[in-house]
Amino acid sequence: MNNSKLDATYKRLRWQIIITTFLTYTVMYISRKAFAAAAPLLMKDLGMTMVQFGLASSIYYILYGLSKFSSGLLADRINPRLFLAPVLVVIAIINVGIGMTNSVSMLLVLYCLTAVVQGCGFPPIAKAISQWYSKSERGGWYSLWNTSHNVGGALAPLIASAVIAYTGNWRYAFYVPAGITAVQAVIAAILMRGKPENYGLPNVGEWRNDTKQLEINKRSETGLSMWVMFQRYILTNPIIWLAIGGDLCIYVIRTVSSDWVSVYFVDVLHWDLVRSNSLVAWFEAGGILGGLTSGIISDKFFGADRWKTILIYCFVLIAGMVGVGFTIHMSYLLVALCFFVIGAGIYAPQMLFALGIIEASHADGAGAATGLKGGVTYVGAALAGAPIAMIEKAYSWNGVFVLLAAIAVTLVILTCVIIRVDSKRLPM
Repeated sequence: MNNSKLDATYKRLRWQIIITTFLTYTVMYISRKAFAAAAPLLMKDLGMTMVQFGLASSIYYILYGLSKFSSGLLADRINPRLFLAPVLVVIAIINVGIGMTNSVSMLLVLYCLTAVVQGCGFPPIAKAISQWYSKSERGGWYSLWNTSHNVGGALAPLIASAVIAYTGNWRYAFYVPAGITAVQAVIAAILMRGKPENYGLPNVGEWRNDTKQLEINKRSETGLSMWVMFQRYILTNPIIWLAIGGDLCIYVIRTVSSDWVSVYFVDVLHWDLVRSNSLVAWFEAGGILGGLTSGIISDKFFGADRWKTILIYCFVLIAGMVGVGFTIHMSYLLVALCFFVIGAGIYAPQMLFALGIIEASHADGAGAATGLKGGVTYVGAALAGAPIAMIEKAYSWNGVFVLLAAIAVTLVILTCVIIRVDSKRLPM
């Protein structure tokens, strides 16, 4: 294959990969977040209590994290296409089942089942991105892909609210995403690809002559078993564990911000459902800005140093949280703008923690590294379920807000420790 044909093939497949993975994760989010968006009406119709809702969220995130961990170990050995298309089909089927149920118990079972399936989505995507985009450019590409979280997160409450308003039935908030997910399953089956070497292409580091990527390739031993690679490059890596701790903090704040917004603003401040859910859309829109800018900033201004960039956005997050406290009783627009800032301060570190963990690992360990991260950090998401409900019951929402402030401070401290440890770390 001559150089011009090689470049054209590589570029075409890279765009194919980024578009397919972007659409896949957007659709997965639309299906996943339908539950939170429809929660106020769903709880009223089926008689689900607030504690049951919180417990369901906690169980969901624990199962999601466990699934992410186990699927991450497999993702480094299996073609992403064999993961993503079947996963999307099963998600669509489960969403239809949730929409049809009249039992709280059955709804909870199906909701937990979808957690297991949803957890299989990210590791193969992380693997594909690590294989098709090299170290010095990956921040920008990963930022572009990462906005799928925000597009899906923003569309989910808007689609659910619009469908419920049009039909008067919360069940269609699950049927419509199921149809969208089924269509995406077909697209993923057709367009998803494995690593470049499977198609007669060189490693992406060689193709781009990226010295940073070639260093990662060089330090990554070949011929290792999955367990030896996992133990040597991931399980005993202090940078990865510190980053997981920081990401856990992010997940607690993020999950409270997205899952409890409609409940708090409808029940406590007596906003209507559409207005309350619109704050989630503002939150996700801010996340798009944060995710896009953070990757580019880390690539262009910090030499692909993810950790220093994270610290900048930690202070953006704190500024948004403080802003909500001051504006919550003043005006909708000011509160919405603060949620926009929080979204930027959440999704930038979340994206960069994932990227930093991938790059601190083995060149072929993206699935396992992100799987471990997901298995642990979704404990943080689980802590934003039933424990938040219990804290609110015991100490009111003020107690919840104090807890979130303490977690934000912990996030800053952990990030500073990562920067210090990474600066002293010898090359692997």
